[in-house]
This record gives sequence, C-alpha cells and structure tokens, in this order.
Amino acid sequence: MSQPYGYTVPYEQFLPEVMQFVPDVADIIAVNSIRNSCIEFCERTRYLQMDIPYIQLVNGKASYPISTPDGTKFVLPEVTYYNDVLLIPKSSDELASIYRMADWRKTQGNPAYITRLIMPEIIVVPYPVTVTSSDYLRCRISIAPTRDSTEIDSEIYEQFLEIISFGARARLYGTPKQAYYDRAAADQYYKLYKYFNSILDMKK
Repeated sequence: MSQPYGYTVPYEQFLPEVMQFVPDVADIIAVNSIRNSCIEFCERTRYLQMDIPYIQLVNGKASYPISTPDGTKFVLPEVTYYNDVLLIPKSSDELASIYRMADWRKTQGNPAYITRLIMPEIIVVPYPVTVTSSDYLRCRISIAPTRDSTEIDSEIYEQFLEIISFGARARLYGTPKQAYYDRAAADQYYKLYKYFNSILDMKK
C-alpha cells in the first residue's frame, strides 16, 4: 500500500496489543479484526488524508473519478477548490432542497457545490458547459484501507495503536461460538473504541 506520510506497517505489528488480551485467537483472525478496526477508524475520523492537486474540468461533465494508492479507498472529499473558489460539500438531499425547481444533476453553470454518490467519484454542482484549459479542481480527500489491504500508514500505528487494539479486541470478544467469546468484554472495549473515536471527531 502506498501512502502519503512516509512508510507503512503490516497489520501484524498490532498483534502484541491484541494477542495478550485474547490469547486463544489465531493470528489470521486477529489480523482481520485489526484490519477491520483500522477501516472503521479511518472512515469515522477521516484522519488519513491525501491531496489531489489537479483534476482537469471537461465541458458538460459533472462526475470525476478519484484514484487512491493501492490498498486504500476514497472516503470523502474534505476540501475542494474550483480554480480558487472553495466548493461547499452537500449531500444529495441538501442539493435537492437547494434546487427545488430543477434536477440538481442537470443544472449547468460554474461549480459551487461538491458531492459524492458512488465511490470513487466526486460530482460538481452545477456542472460546467464552457471550460478552458486553466479550469481545474484541486482536492484534499480522506482515505481508508481496503478489505484486501495488508498494511497501513505508520501514522495510525504510532498515534493510535491502543485505540485500534480496543476495536480489534471488541470484535474478537464479540465473535459467537469461540472459546474467547465474552459479551461483556466486547461491549467494554467497543465503548472505549467509540469514545476515543468521538474525541477525534470533535477535534476535526
């Protein structure tokens, strides 16, 4: 997995913080729980971000695909500029309310809003019908690991090892019909996991 910060670490590096609390679990199962914990963390907090410095606008085109490094997926557009104009992020419901007299997907003009319906694409609203070679988008987007990833940005490991391990332990303890199943422990660790996620949400 390529990434924007410097280097990556394999999910196995998180194992000591998980296995000492759930010693009977197989490594491969623990790694999967760690991966899922990392995915949820990145989707919730939108901590991992990367810049897309240039997307050329096209006449009559509203949707633009977003490419991310191998092993990652596009979560949300965080900051998007149309040339030097900041586009306002809106949901499809909000756009329907703004453009009550028309279908927002068919509205033409200079882009003012940004939305996302189907990943990995962003949609500008209105969409331009007359563009020049100097008209472009630049974006900062949030990303998360994919289900088939094997490693994650070292920043997540260095800064949030304990939080990720809380989420992984919660998933393992909450797995029915396993020797290590413990509903009370699963609930306890997931409360800790959600609590620290919410603190990071408030800091955004």
